Amino acid sequence: MITKRVLFLMMIVVCVSCAQTKDPVEQKIDKLISRMTLQEKIGQMNQLTSVGLSKDMKALLKEGNVGSILNETNPKTINELQRIAVKESRLGIPIIFARDIIHGFKTIFPIPLGQAATWNPELVQSGARVAAIEATSTGIRWTFAPMIDIARDPRWGRIAESCGEDPFLTSTMGTAMIKGFQGEKLSDKSSLAACAKHFAAYGATEAGKDYNTTWIPELLLRDVYLPSFKAAADAGVGSFMCSFNDINGVPSSGNEHLNRQILRTEWKYDGVLVSDWASIDQMIKHGVCVDLKDATQKAAKAGVDMDMMSHAYSNCLEDLVKSGVVSEKMLDESVRNILRLKFRLGLFENPYVEEKDKFPFYSEDALKKAKQTAI
Repeated sequence: MITKRVLFLMMIVVCVSCAQTKDPVEQKIDKLISRMTLQEKIGQMNQLTSVGLSKDMKALLKEGNVGSILNETNPKTINELQRIAVKESRLGIPIIFARDIIHGFKTIFPIPLGQAATWNPELVQSGARVAAIEATSTGIRWTFAPMIDIARDPRWGRIAESCGEDPFLTSTMGTAMIKGFQGEKLSDKSSLAACAKHFAAYGATEAGKDYNTTWIPELLLRDVYLPSFKAAADAGVGSFMCSFNDINGVPSSGNEHLNRQILRTEWKYDGVLVSDWASIDQMIKHGVCVDLKDATQKAAKAGVDMDMMSHAYSNCLEDLVKSGVVSEKMLDESVRNILRLKFRLGLFENPYVEEKDKFPFYSEDALKKAKQTAI
């Protein structure tokens, strides 16, 4: 017979064992989150395009109100912005610098549709590796590629950015691009975190009209439009991006079934989910939100971790939390995903990029690979 004392001792052993086996990165994240103010948490969820070393940007960084910066390519500017975030903000959390790098950074490769037509995943992977080496040499550590939407309507202009109409080919080529961008491990300085976009079914927009609606039965969604994204998750892609379209009346940026049920619960994905450019705000135009505050609420509850250029989270999220409409625990989940990516990229240990006189652009090997892909 187990006494209460024995049972109590057993519980202590279990708790100690769990504490010892917990991922050290998760422990670091726990400590950081416990120290963060509500405003600092929202700051990590805020992604802005670069305005260089402006007074406003410097102030936002000092206050911890920015988690990621887009479209900055000058290494000296990147290092100075990073220095402000790391040395002058209260918690010293580094910034992720990001940019659309779709088919090459400096050395340009064929468009993704053309790359898919090579039927050669190894060649596609090598092209993404070239792009990663070139981009990371300037301080960029996150790209919004591959675009793995299934595209079957030639009227849709973004078909050029896709790998075509077949789920298997798109899964294969998308996985190859992810491996090329990210390399052996994310913490390598030449690793460029990839982003599976657009989640999901963007290529199915009615009449080929961009940002439009879709009507997709669940079976069709899972058989045709989701396999490439599941393959990306299985390949360890660093992030996902919401699509602009709705699915059966619910925009992806506010779609709990898509983002929480499928991505997080079914697929166990623990990377970052970022909105597309102002896609949270655009839920108003879809007719499902009355204003930006309503859109912010729906996006946060749907599990969108980072807001790209809607200014939704920075303007509305604090009031929603303080009024009890959105729980702070929900924010903690998103902040955890963002910090996890920053730790995986090694930004806490190595936040800066080496400022070189000569960059690894247009190398003989890179140009050879680009030509081989194009032929």
